Amino acid sequence: MIGAGSVVFSKNLTGDILGFPEFRDATISYMDVDRQRLEVGAALCAKVADALDARPRIEATLDRRSALDGADFVINMMQVGGFDSTLIDFEIPRKYGLNFTIADTTGPGGLFRALRTFPVLRDLCRDMEELCPDAMLLNYANPMSMNMQTIARTSGVRAVGLCHSVQGTLNDIMGYIGENPRDAVFVCAGINHMAFYLRLEKAGRDLYPRLFDAMNEPAVYHCDQVRFELMKRLGYFVTESSEHSAEYSPFFIPHGENHSAKFNVPIDEYLRRCDCAVEEFARLTDISRGDSRVEARRSCEYGSTIIHAMATGKPAVVYANMPNRGAIANLAADAIVEAPALVDRTGVRLTTVGDLPAQLVGYIQPHITQHALFILAATQGRRDHVYQAAMFDPLTAATLTLDRIVEMCDELIAAHASVSDGGTLPPLDAKKTRVARGEKTYTRLDATALREAWRGKRRRDLKEYVKSWRVIGPFPAGEGNRSGLELATAVEKDFAAAGDGKVDLTARYSVGGRTVAWSDAGADERGFVDLGEAVGRVEWAVAYGYAEVQSRRDREIVLRFGSDDGIKAWVNGTLVHLHEVGRGYRADSDRAPAIFKAGINRIFVKIDNYTAGWGFGVAAPLE
Repeated sequence: MIGAGSVVFSKNLTGDILGFPEFRDATISYMDVDRQRLEVGAALCAKVADALDARPRIEATLDRRSALDGADFVINMMQVGGFDSTLIDFEIPRKYGLNFTIADTTGPGGLFRALRTFPVLRDLCRDMEELCPDAMLLNYANPMSMNMQTIARTSGVRAVGLCHSVQGTLNDIMGYIGENPRDAVFVCAGINHMAFYLRLEKAGRDLYPRLFDAMNEPAVYHCDQVRFELMKRLGYFVTESSEHSAEYSPFFIPHGENHSAKFNVPIDEYLRRCDCAVEEFARLTDISRGDSRVEARRSCEYGSTIIHAMATGKPAVVYANMPNRGAIANLAADAIVEAPALVDRTGVRLTTVGDLPAQLVGYIQPHITQHALFILAATQGRRDHVYQAAMFDPLTAATLTLDRIVEMCDELIAAHASVSDGGTLPPLDAKKTRVARGEKTYTRLDATALREAWRGKRRRDLKEYVKSWRVIGPFPAGEGNRSGLELATAVEKDFAAAGDGKVDLTARYSVGGRTVAWSDAGADERGFVDLGEAVGRVEWAVAYGYAEVQSRRDREIVLRFGSDDGIKAWVNGTLVHLHEVGRGYRADSDRAPAIFKAGINRIFVKIDNYTAGWGFGVAAPLE
């Protein structure tokens, strides 16, 4: 496992592999360039082995060649450049007016992540050709399609790209229509993160009519607004989440903050995830060094299934990212596509899908063009192809002029710097062309200032969270009810009857033989109101919060939310946000437009809890 410092991922994959009896005495070599993360990852994996009563030989090394020597399978999950490089990919485009949610698949963020991965991934393949020429490379690193171009165009290594978006999205779809995913018959195809369910059936009946009907239910629609909007226009449901999909097209982000907030597009989502990952790594470090056991549950990843099928000969069907070579008839033969694949002792082979509907090709094709230009830029050392790859990105093209695209690319190239100058990029000026370069000169960027600016922004954002609340609850929602936000309690009926968002804070309600009343609650430094502390540590329940916020003038705003679990919110009696979801709290997980009037504005929220802790936070932009 290369990049095993991705400790959660390496832990899950280890559990999947050791869950097969045939592999319980396998040798697993964990490799990373970060000693601390490597040690934590290997220790967690040893705990997984104990949980499964397996006795593998576990190795941990900083030496890639040592890890590869004699391997049968190589799993790549590395991220070159870490948080600093990712921050550069967000902050430099932001200067030009370009904002992202995740920035790891396409656009300038995906393009430069691929460019800085190229030298390391190419060298990994060269080492494999020397040290384990018969091994299968399982690539999990993003950007999937561009990384697979690197592998396919610079080596003869057998390889497959793997993602969980197909099987994960199937679970989402079937949940929206109340069906078991195991009962679905489906065909999905396209490119990574932009594959579409071409066929979706149960017992011979098309499930798409039911999915379109479900989309009209607010509680369902608000769970996945971007993907449902795309299905409404394209006729098919796309893989990968709404937060990813929002940045793959020109339809959501470029039209102003209120428009993107209308579809709950979480700008800077990946950066916030990175902040949370620091806390999670600290928690996992403690677990790795303690005596506590860890659970080992099979994940939805295809990696272990492929290893098992190739090692035992028991065939399996997975979804794979590989060179097209006719699998999808109306996409380029050398494009990296995602499609169903058969696995057995001979390896992984894509099946034949046929033509994609024309509108799906139109959606996908600009990204395939970007992938093709990326690999030409990396292998031929051509800066002009970097410009062109950015030009064909739909989000970038909808936001920037040609001159600004070139300036942005030049600044990103200088910021990351080439490997020969101590940076991460391949040489991009090896070949002169007639394409004009930008006129401005940029120097390599010190990411320290960017880190401090990001942390300052996060501190300012958290100050906008409403601190003083009144809360009431809990009200039972019913064991196993994951639709608690639809449960109308007496509190909500009184709220609806009062109008204009008014709440009677003197009201008391009888619940199961006891009386509940409104009480004071405060938000912590994360903006989090802990309902476990405020109303009780209960499960399968709902509670309410109420706050008043002053505004000097009438204004359009964007509210930001975090919740554990689902949240429903009203401003001055108008429903502005609904998201039924099971999740832990993270500030700024959701956004929604609202209107504040001059004077007092009333915010009323409803929270439901599935299991474990619960709570919420709401941020209103300061004047």
